Amino acid sequence: MAESQQSTAAPGGTRGARTRGRLRQASRDAFADLGWQGTRVEDIVQRAGVSHGTFYTYYDNKAAVLDDLVRASQADFDALAHEPWKADDVRGALERVIGGFLDLYQRDAVLMRTWLQAARDEPAFGTLYLELRGRFIDRIGEHVAAVAAASGRQGGPPAHTVASALAAMVEHFAYCWAVLGEPHERPDAISSLVLVWGSTLNTVAGFEVVHLG
Repeated sequence: MAESQQSTAAPGGTRGARTRGRLRQASRDAFADLGWQGTRVEDIVQRAGVSHGTFYTYYDNKAAVLDDLVRASQADFDALAHEPWKADDVRGALERVIGGFLDLYQRDAVLMRTWLQAARDEPAFGTLYLELRGRFIDRIGEHVAAVAAASGRQGGPPAHTVASALAAMVEHFAYCWAVLGEPHERPDAISSLVLVWGSTLNTVAGFEVVHLG
């Protein structure tokens, strides 16, 4: 009986999972209210209603919590990037991927803002940003490379560079919209970004891959 209670309360047990969840939500709340630099472990434990000792059972510091939150969030972005593109409906694929990206960015706007703030202070978060962003770009690059190959033409910018530029456009738009509050309607945002992405893919291919009419 004692062993069962201990495993339930341990970091990996049922109670442990609940406590970790409270710490994660409390961290989100603290980051939203105070920003990266202003948030202390004290602010997190107060919002979670736990002791400092409990916090340090799960995390070494606030950076460890942010790392945990970021990796969980980016798993959803990664899954989105790996959704298949149908050759006969590339526009539909772009609408799903771009729309999904904007939705995830809005959902995690506080987290994305905090991550970028932290990257200015702690190089490890900048490295993590490039690492996780790279997975998304690699997937986009595969599609750009396939379009370039279908064209049969030689030369042109590297597929990875094109993919990075396209991703940066959506990233910065999402930041201005979701974090800074730039006013846009979601359908307008998606159609505008699809227009730019589609025009780029059509140019790379030399024929209409994405129907934009």
